Amino acid sequence: MKLAKKASGLGAAFTLALTAAACGSSGTGASNSSSTSSPSSGATSGYKVAFVPKLVGIPYFTAMDQGMKSAAKRFGGQVIYEGPTTASVSGQAEVVKTLIAQHVSAVGVSANSPTALCPLVTKAASANVMFYASDSNVSCSNSKLWVEQARSKAIGYAAADILASEIHGSGDVAIVSAGSTATNLNTWISYMQQRLKKYPNLHVLPVQYAGESVSGSVQVGSRLIAAYPNLKGMIGVASTNVPGLAQAVLQAGKKGQIAVTGETDPNSIRPEIQSGLVKKVVLWNPTDLGYLTYWGVLQVLEHHPFSATNTVPGLPQKITYDAARHMLLLGPPLIIDKSNVNLNF
Repeated sequence: MKLAKKASGLGAAFTLALTAAACGSSGTGASNSSSTSSPSSGATSGYKVAFVPKLVGIPYFTAMDQGMKSAAKRFGGQVIYEGPTTASVSGQAEVVKTLIAQHVSAVGVSANSPTALCPLVTKAASANVMFYASDSNVSCSNSKLWVEQARSKAIGYAAADILASEIHGSGDVAIVSAGSTATNLNTWISYMQQRLKKYPNLHVLPVQYAGESVSGSVQVGSRLIAAYPNLKGMIGVASTNVPGLAQAVLQAGKKGQIAVTGETDPNSIRPEIQSGLVKKVVLWNPTDLGYLTYWGVLQVLEHHPFSATNTVPGLPQKITYDAARHMLLLGPPLIIDKSNVNLNF
């Protein structure tokens, strides 16, 4: 939990984007209490908790895996981390199906689609396997837990405001996402578009899709730059989109003329921020997200109810719970710039 310890000591060095919106969950809590509680701070054993990311092999999900394993080391149990090598709905479904057949204690996803896995969520329930989601939710009634990284509105608004500020609220802007079906990405896009309407001199282009690929994002960014002479800024919605768009700007000789921001992690965007090619991006701590996910899954497996506000051993911040949505909230998004980009997850 290296970043959790460092982040808690940064204080004002971290700019919290739209903190009130991100922390505004009052929650109803399973205990209908607003008090702080700390369920399951002791070690447990025997649980096998599987997590299936959108795809393996990118720093963001590797950081989540590290966080889950850190929590397993502290609280007991085992993490199984498996996923497709591309952001494939069918590939993710096959991995989930296999894990259910192995009778793991719990299986969760960062969903590539909000509904495609619903038959498998039902199958998991029939097999007495807990199903959960983290990072990107599913819209399936038998899912037992949703761990949200930050309020979607806060994430989308923060990226939109950063871009508008950097280009002085004028010009063509593009939103470039990964997959067209990802729950979290589409939700953030809707809030980005909503917020960008605040700036009447901005012209928002149709959303483009580049896949979970830096090289694909370079290609899409290059096409946008060539097609729109008045392009002033681009928002990358997935962690691989932002560095790809930044490289497209650099290759076109447009550094300082086209702004790039979006959601990505320090490890993916560090050189671009250090060089000034990118000024600010939006994120949260994916290591802490993985840690919170594992802790939350254990609470459900052990039948420990959440309170509206929870203390999680190993995390510096209080964690809110919304009983109506079965949702744990990690906290507000962070603005990453030169002051904190050197932090490692």
